[in-house]
Amino acid sequence: WNLAEKIKKNGNGSNNDIVVVDKGGIASGASGIACGVVRNNYFQPAMRELMAHSVELWESDPKAFAYDSVGFMAISPESMRKDMQSVYEQQKTIGYESDFIEGEKQCSDYMKKIFSDWQAKGITNILHEKRGGYSKSKIAIQGIAKKAQAAGAKVITGVEVTGFKRGRNSKAITGAETSIGIIECEQTIIAVGP
Repeated sequence: WNLAEKIKKNGNGSNNDIVVVDKGGIASGASGIACGVVRNNYFQPAMRELMAHSVELWESDPKAFAYDSVGFMAISPESMRKDMQSVYEQQKTIGYESDFIEGEKQCSDYMKKIFSDWQAKGITNILHEKRGGYSKSKIAIQGIAKKAQAAGAKVITGVEVTGFKRGRNSKAITGAETSIGIIECEQTIIAVGP
């Protein structure tokens, strides 16, 4: 989608510049059944910045991505406090809005403001991300495909990639061998699901 947008913006491309080949259908694999949680609760600093950018992307078109911005909460016992505090501090550093509540009574009081019948015991810390939420994964992936196609990408489904054609005297890939024949290319991106 983003690559197609860049080519479209530069005005030097056509519908055959980006071809996506999927052996099933759009969102028919793992991406279509993923849990759909959108959050920034990761321990690696590089992931945190990437996820902050990702949340902005989800927020850019909630309807197309079937995205519900409800926030995200990590509700934890004492054994997780140090890790959650580290995540919170890193979120603050990049300006990602969240609250960190510490202490069993403070956590219970905080949760009872949200859920009056809250009863969990042993909770000593809560990391409450104000942004983030969840999406209906299959609809979201289909929304991304529609955006890619609108920007000029060609999506071919029901076609399996069986191998790669290589250049003479080179290991460079010059085409994708598929169940419908060879698709010539200058570059290949293998984008398998998780």
